[in-house]
Amino acid sequence: MDNLYQDILSRLTPDADGVRLHLFDEVTSTNDLLRAAAEQGAPEFTVYAAQRQTAGKGRQGRSFFSPQNGLYLSILFRPQMADALALTTMAAVAAAEAVEQCCGETVQIKWVNDLLLHGRKICGILAEAQFSDKPVPDYVIVGIGINLTAPQGGFPPELAGIAGAVFREMPENAYAVCAAALISALMRNYRGLAGKQYLSGYKARLCVLGRQVTVLENGAEQPAEALAVDDDLRLLVRYADGSEQWRSSGEIRIRLTAGS
Repeated sequence: MDNLYQDILSRLTPDADGVRLHLFDEVTSTNDLLRAAAEQGAPEFTVYAAQRQTAGKGRQGRSFFSPQNGLYLSILFRPQMADALALTTMAAVAAAEAVEQCCGETVQIKWVNDLLLHGRKICGILAEAQFSDKPVPDYVIVGIGINLTAPQGGFPPELAGIAGAVFREMPENAYAVCAAALISALMRNYRGLAGKQYLSGYKARLCVLGRQVTVLENGAEQPAEALAVDDDLRLLVRYADGSEQWRSSGEIRIRLTAGS
């Protein structure tokens, strides 16, 4: 583990100045462990990374499948802004840049922040903010899970048609290369957060515009066409009856209609 730790540090770019890395083989959840550290005063840019999670967390309280040979990483930010969505979007762009650097292939983003490679989800992102009595958060933890390779025996049935991986077989030093690329990209994009420098990279990778989607809300499903996304990441959809509506994250999930 010490060798892997040093390997990651040696590959960080100058963008990652100030990062404090903590590396683990297996944890329950990097987000949970980092939250406990944040409550004890851990400094900004503290990073917890692991190769496996036993209790990974997804959005809306769902579990996040976290087998061996994944990259599970959480970073602590103490931003001077209250927009956690901006951090999530920034992280999606940073993760896409890191994966592209590691595998040399183009990554797409499915609104809002799922990363797709060859049409399959390879990455999930979860941002968790802690507020006290201020309009800005005390801290935000951004957790990122990337499937570097498929788990031994394949993905479970409920994920088999959805999930993918960056590599078919794990290249030498892949974990260190990808971890360093991700940390460096996160720090680089974070420094441009106030100017929304991530937006152009986000929109360029967005794969839903002009496509048929299914809007899911309160257990109901409606077919629609995704038309546009604005700078606040709201998605404009047109329903079958011709009506249009701007939808924001937190209200809905979007999934690509089969065959689209």
